[in-house]
Amino acid sequence: MKKMKKYFKTFIKCMNHKIQHLEKMDYILIGILVFVYGILSFYRLGNLHSPNTFYQEKKNHEIIFEFDQDTTIQKMRYYTGVSAPKFQLYFSNDNVTYEKLSNILNKGVFTWNDIYLSIRCKYLKIVPMEDISLGEVAFLDEYANKIPYQSNGYYLSDEEEMVPKQISYMNSAYFDEVYFARTAYEYVHGLPLYEWTHPPLGKLIQAIPIYLTGNFSPFWYRFMGNLAGILLLVVMYLFGALLFQKRGYALLSALFMGLDTFHFAQTRMGTVDSFLVLFLLLSCYFMIQSFQSRENLFLFLSGLFFAFGISVKWTCFFAGFGLAILYFVHFLHKKKDILQSIVKGALCFVLLPISFYCLIFFCFPNNYYQTNTLSNIVREQKVMYSYHSKLNADHFYSSSWYSWPVSYKPVLYHEKKIGTQKRETISGVGNLILWIGGIFAFFYLCFLVIRKKNTHAFYLVVMILSLWLPYSLIHRVMFLYHYFPVLPFLFLALVFLLKDCSAKYHHRLIIPIFLILATLNFILYYPVVSGMPVSPVYSNALELFDSWHF
Repeated sequence: MKKMKKYFKTFIKCMNHKIQHLEKMDYILIGILVFVYGILSFYRLGNLHSPNTFYQEKKNHEIIFEFDQDTTIQKMRYYTGVSAPKFQLYFSNDNVTYEKLSNILNKGVFTWNDIYLSIRCKYLKIVPMEDISLGEVAFLDEYANKIPYQSNGYYLSDEEEMVPKQISYMNSAYFDEVYFARTAYEYVHGLPLYEWTHPPLGKLIQAIPIYLTGNFSPFWYRFMGNLAGILLLVVMYLFGALLFQKRGYALLSALFMGLDTFHFAQTRMGTVDSFLVLFLLLSCYFMIQSFQSRENLFLFLSGLFFAFGISVKWTCFFAGFGLAILYFVHFLHKKKDILQSIVKGALCFVLLPISFYCLIFFCFPNNYYQTNTLSNIVREQKVMYSYHSKLNADHFYSSSWYSWPVSYKPVLYHEKKIGTQKRETISGVGNLILWIGGIFAFFYLCFLVIRKKNTHAFYLVVMILSLWLPYSLIHRVMFLYHYFPVLPFLFLALVFLLKDCSAKYHHRLIIPIFLILATLNFILYYPVVSGMPVSPVYSNALELFDSWHF
């Protein structure tokens, strides 16, 4: 017991240690964070292998399946390729007279699908209604056993071991993966690009492991996004150390990011938002580093990561508003080298981002718009802007900007029945302990800015408002994930509040109790943000609002 007390006191002393530069203990803590969260986030991220050969055929070309004998087919299970196939299904017993079953209009790409047939026949025929891309095709009997067949459709049975026993997010693309992961595949294979409404960098980063492994599967097209989610914890630790200069608060900043259920769900999905948030957070981090050290290298890195951010999604320009305010307020406050500061700012935050942004298009042009000339790049930007500004669509899980801070309407990214008793769901729902705590923290920081002129509080307030308020002027369909870039700064604000509360009230248990509550919330909601199969009774019990659906 005495040894335990001794270790506890040593740990508390270590956490209260002031840090100007990272020390051995900081690297150990970061390593433990990365290791633990990495195991949790990579666990059941997705299958390592999927069908990689596809049957490509033109409209109206018949694919005939012949079975060994007249047999009862319960269902047809098939894997789609780079395009969502539309086809007509026929069956026959003599390969002469065919009877039509139905039209199949599949909306997903790189997904496994089931068609329930319950028919008895010897021949089955697929007639594509448009150009078709199919991976494996399997036919199952009432006991879910595969039925042998012969076919003129090459590549439809060459990877038979890939046919899953159960269709789930582990083996199929879901939500916006059908846009972003598909385009990453197209970059690797030199195909025309499907997703052109966002800049290329995020999809190119997604494509790296696909290119290196030669394997397009859920694990690999989700790999880089999940890695970016892990790196966000590291950057949060560095940011916490920079702002609060105590190891304990640096660790708390990283833990809050790791315990947020929304961050967990969003970064494990094969989309590009992870890269956006990582780059804009790094840009802000290096901006503040440049204020404190007056090193031009940090200002350059801030501009470089801002360039990366806008090359992933245009919403990083909102961060640019905040960075510009911080930069101009800083050098105006110093009242010296104003002309030099303007030149540096223009070089790092105008010339560098524009140059990098155009370079990405030059190196990886959009096949459709032929963006290998400056005029075509400009033309594509106009088309992209027109698409986003004139988008007139609605979605059941869309939400208004003012509802985001309480995670009022999470996006249900994936839902699938598993057997008869369980259901897997992946929902972008926030950890309410952290999110609601962040609301109080934001108002506290506003007080510090107005009454105390606190510089660090000013940094966070500016970034939170610049990343959130612009959405009040946008009237197209929006989702809770547009709030994702705000979260790191909100969690840093929360650390600010808890730090000052602990100091003011001399209560050491404030932070541990809050951390325990946030951890319990993460554990409670882990099944519905990770795709873990659970009883619908359990997932339904977690729905705090009528707008929540798990």
